[in-house]
Amino acid sequence: MSVARPALPVALRSLGLCLSLVACGGHPPATAPEKQASEAPMATPQLATAPVLEASSPVLAAPAPTRPTSPTSPTSPASEPAPEPKPAAGLTPLTAEQRATLLNGAEDVLTVTPIHYVKSNEVRHDVWFPYIRGLGGAYLGVGSDQNYTVAAMARSELMFLSDIDRSVVDLHRIYELLVEASETPEALHARFDRAQEDASAALLESGFAGLPEPERRRLVRLYRNARETVRVHLGHVIKRKRGEVASTWLSDPSMYQHIRALFLADRVRPMGGDLTGASSLQTAAAAARALGVPFRVIYLSNAEEYFDYSKQFIANFTAFETEDNSVVLRTIYSKDWVHADQLWAYQVQPLADFKRRLGERKNRSRNPMLKYAESDGTLRKDTGTKGLSLISLAVVPGL
Repeated sequence: MSVARPALPVALRSLGLCLSLVACGGHPPATAPEKQASEAPMATPQLATAPVLEASSPVLAAPAPTRPTSPTSPTSPASEPAPEPKPAAGLTPLTAEQRATLLNGAEDVLTVTPIHYVKSNEVRHDVWFPYIRGLGGAYLGVGSDQNYTVAAMARSELMFLSDIDRSVVDLHRIYELLVEASETPEALHARFDRAQEDASAALLESGFAGLPEPERRRLVRLYRNARETVRVHLGHVIKRKRGEVASTWLSDPSMYQHIRALFLADRVRPMGGDLTGASSLQTAAAAARALGVPFRVIYLSNAEEYFDYSKQFIANFTAFETEDNSVVLRTIYSKDWVHADQLWAYQVQPLADFKRRLGERKNRSRNPMLKYAESDGTLRKDTGTKGLSLISLAVVPGL
């Protein structure tokens, strides 16, 4: 990872938007009945008073600094630092020029969010696996660590991680350092234990040493404030399976190693952003295009519930180069849809089909689009997998 990097403009941030305060990562609309899944996003109100990081002007990232020696694993003797692992095959570190390209470009200006969702209450991303397995390419997603599960199954080669909540974006930066320093999912989970709090905070202090002091303090304070919430959440994630099959980035060691390799190869950009903003998605699309890596997976969570398909939103998706196997993933919170878990219906749609429908004025927002897809016979709700629906796709056998 490129430690001590300049403060990133906070914009791709919520690829998922959430124009109003959404927990893009799976949060029911405020007007919906209060139903809490076992892992509903937990607010950490005390973070709301943290100093606000203003969005900065576009910057060109400096070449990646030398990576510091990885701190010891929680399970290793203090005198024996964990060996520096090598990136997985094909995920070679970006050159300084490539890294600058990845980090170049403006992000949308963020608003202050009084509640911070540091975990997701979506728990069935595995229903998407047959449609994203091994797609590669670039990945863009909103919310917190659920992105790692989706990108790992896709074997993504670049990750743009965004949210409208600065704390969620900062949490990805914290994960970056802690994942790089942790050889196994168990080691990472242990870094959120109370017994490891000071050691992990010291690791972050060292890793963020090149940042302005207020920003470094904010990041370490976020770790301390969110530590217990994240520890409990990751405890569920690391155990999650479907039947006997591991189904998350922490329960499947190979998925964890892919995410770790992405971080180690400096192929990840945490960003702030607004799906309807003028900068973030355009920046991501331009960076991936310049690096010659097409977008294959775009994960929207339930963000589309909060805005109409504006001209800018349409222009943002038009900027993504389309391949036949590129997909959009969304979740739907509605009693009219069969849920795969306690709260969410999960959907897959080809990116090309989504872009085509965005060009038709009748599809002014998500719900009309779904209605017209159903009327033209391309929306498939009966897929043989509870809570999974498809648009313009044939059913693929599941796990």
